[in-house]
Amino acid sequence: MSAYPTVTPEDVRHVHVCGDKDHYCGHPRQYGIENFGGGELVVVHAHATWDYHKAYPRHGFDGGGYKTRSVLLLRRSTDGGETWPDENKVVIFDETASVRERKAFLFQDSPERDDIDLSHPDSMVIVNRTWLGERDDNGRQKIISYAHRSADRGHTWENAVTLLHAPGKRPYNSMTGHRSLVMPDGSSVLAMLIQPPGCVAVYGSDDNGLTWEFLSEVARSETGLGGFCYPGMIRLPDGRFQFYMLDMMTRTHAICVSESDDLYAWTRPRPIVRWGASPWIRGRKPGDHSRDGQFPTGVHYRSPWPLLLADGRILVVFARRKPPCGIGGIVSADEGKTWSGEFIIRRDASGPDLGYPVATQLEDGRVFTAYYYMLDDGNPGGGTRHIAGSSFSI
Repeated sequence: MSAYPTVTPEDVRHVHVCGDKDHYCGHPRQYGIENFGGGELVVVHAHATWDYHKAYPRHGFDGGGYKTRSVLLLRRSTDGGETWPDENKVVIFDETASVRERKAFLFQDSPERDDIDLSHPDSMVIVNRTWLGERDDNGRQKIISYAHRSADRGHTWENAVTLLHAPGKRPYNSMTGHRSLVMPDGSSVLAMLIQPPGCVAVYGSDDNGLTWEFLSEVARSETGLGGFCYPGMIRLPDGRFQFYMLDMMTRTHAICVSESDDLYAWTRPRPIVRWGASPWIRGRKPGDHSRDGQFPTGVHYRSPWPLLLADGRILVVFARRKPPCGIGGIVSADEGKTWSGEFIIRRDASGPDLGYPVATQLEDGRVFTAYYYMLDDGNPGGGTRHIAGSSFSI
């Protein structure tokens, strides 16, 4: 048997989740996906008004970035991701509200908190971040990060949040999280990103998310050239934890995994992808703006999302921002010891402004993944950024 078996996704279908030519929809991986069973899925993403004819769409909170004109939007499907009706959407947070209004919500004095059990199958928690216009002495944005809970599948959200703080003497943080894991004793853990200095870490809560505390640092750059990012964590059937991340140009530029038995001591991150056996066909195709000056050439890997499948295999879905741009995956059948070759879920994007996938397995065994994407639809800059989804079997 080959050390790198070929995997080909079957019955691949693509759907439109959210977005139109007057909006920028992005970054669902910063907030997550939930699968409540019976075909009910929710995906949370940033949703902003945008005039593509006036400005190139930019990320971030300032400098013309779309975040300052966005809302945090929950979309719901009740048929396994096939359709996403407008009447099912919920606005969780309004980034366009004034600084005064957002401060009043974030910094409440002794707020009343709901009695929410994060181990209950109807509960969910997301991590969000906002900028209140302040900068530190080095000119960096002071980002406010917080956890927000729902007890009823995201239909309503608590009227107060839990602020997340950087450990030690670090001046501030910027955290994005994978979904929470509930432990046998009822406590919860989150895989997080801390900036600065650009490391990945584990946070835990033993009071159903009323407070979150730093538990351990998993990895950080050894060279100062980049950092580890896009953290995600799964728990194997034997109780071991695996922490997946992107090594963004520190020792490598590759998707990596680290392991732990206790959430405190972690192995050195090791790559799970390899060079020299890519299924992606190189070169430019009609409508691909990646090499015409509109976009940089991009990178092979971005925003990996790990998923433990029902049969024990591990799936990691990722974005590719180098032409041809799209969404890919990789699978392990032996708890991460060896990995398949990469496979392509989708490669028809008009440019590299895409990715941040989230994924879940449906009751029929198929996988559904949602991500933000771009297609050449007549809007300048390569087309409208929207939330798309794909379902497939592997």
